[in-house]
Amino acid sequence: MDEDIDLSDIPELGEEFFAKARRLGPLVEKNSVVVDSDIYEWFRSTLPEPERSKRISQVLRIYMQRYQARLAALG
Repeated sequence: MDEDIDLSDIPELGEEFFAKARRLGPLVEKNSVVVDSDIYEWFRSTLPEPERSKRISQVLRIYMQRYQARLAALG
């Protein structure tokens, strides 16, 4: 339970911390992408959420990085 957690060794954050603190925007943006139903069905049948979304993002990132590398190689 939360009340059983000992927080006594954690220092409080002072004014200096909050003076320098910056709010970060979301690292992930929720969007819609149209994919063929068989592709989505395969991901859906092999992975539960949220792993499914993470894996689809990983696959797209690999594609993006390889495409950027090919463009860079062409100069």
